[in-house]
Amino acid sequence: MNAVKYDFDAFLTEGNAAPKREQRKENNNDFVRVQPRTDEELHAQEVYGAKKTLGLVLFVVLMFSFVLMQVSAGAQNYEIARMIHKTKMEITVEQSENIRLRSELNGITSIYAVDTYATEILGMSKTENYQVECVDLSGGDSVIFTAPGVFG
Repeated sequence: MNAVKYDFDAFLTEGNAAPKREQRKENNNDFVRVQPRTDEELHAQEVYGAKKTLGLVLFVVLMFSFVLMQVSAGAQNYEIARMIHKTKMEITVEQSENIRLRSELNGITSIYAVDTYATEILGMSKTENYQVECVDLSGGDSVIFTAPGVFG
């Protein structure tokens, strides 16, 4: 059997204390001397800052206007969709009214309804074959129609 041996002495430190941290030396020579700027440099820096600020403000205004346009377009889209839905509902109502009126018209103008109205209300009767008399006009006979009330 292979036995593994560990060297635990490598983890021990002197006096069982944590190692000391290295002290960082402060160097007083780290300071950088800044030369005072001239009026031209200060003015140029102010102009540069103003340009950057103006650019930032224009960018923000442009982005705000894009957002406003998107909101406005969404509102218009919603309004148009609502109008389309309302119009479709009106069309559906009108189509059902059209179907109702056509059914009513078909009921009024059916052969049965006309026949019933003529016989019951107007007192008319259907003609029979014996009531029809055919006239032959091929032999040169003539027919004169007169206006009502004119005799002669």
